[in-house]
Amino acid sequence: PMSIGEIVIRGDNVMAGYENNPEANASAFSRGWFRTGDQGYLDEDRYLFISGRIKEIINRGGEKISPREIDEALMGHPDVAQGVAFAIPHPNLGEDIAAAVVLRGDGAATAREIREFAFSRLSDFKVPTQVLIVDEIPKGSTGKLQRIGLAEKLAYLLKPEYTAPEGPVESALVEIWAKVLGLSSIGAGDNFFALGGDSLSATRVISRIKQAFDLDLPLDKIFREPVLSELAIAIETFLLEEIEALSEENVV
Repeated sequence: PMSIGEIVIRGDNVMAGYENNPEANASAFSRGWFRTGDQGYLDEDRYLFISGRIKEIINRGGEKISPREIDEALMGHPDVAQGVAFAIPHPNLGEDIAAAVVLRGDGAATAREIREFAFSRLSDFKVPTQVLIVDEIPKGSTGKLQRIGLAEKLAYLLKPEYTAPEGPVESALVEIWAKVLGLSSIGAGDNFFALGGDSLSATRVISRIKQAFDLDLPLDKIFREPVLSELAIAIETFLLEEIEALSEENVV
């Protein structure tokens, strides 16, 4: 089976080490091989493929995820001109996934639509819990899109301004999230996972939704609709479908 690991090199064209810097040599070399910091694999024909940078790997609750795979999936959307996935801190998972996206000139896709597209291209645990649509993604001195440090640079977008809940479903969800997550101030635009939610707490939310609405909501709905107002719409849709089904039964 294909094995993914760090790419190391050696040869006459590769330096033998740093002068008078044993600490740098200890971290930069392994058994005489220079550590490139790149992650990759050899295919059956021994061709080398680079899959990403070691420092950029996202560790989401123990799952090691290459952000380049997510980039490529996002770029598959016809409205996306640029897409960069990056790690954001998470109190329980260690790291979670967000993505910054620049739309094409005539692109009109929403963050929700781009996330839904990503679900069709990636395993569920690799889909960014937040997609930020921006005018420009920060670049380094060489003009390369920056991934490291994006969480800090885009922090103002990761936490939306407070929006008061509207209607009974949003209000009920605010109370449910507050109890499950142990928070006091939750708005309609908040993202469940950005607030510290995870699979375990999502299961508890589903249980409370069952009690509040007598509704068996699929667990994946929270992962697909992590924003409170969007999850409220999903619940309202399910409730409406149940009412329509009951009406049809009564007519029959």
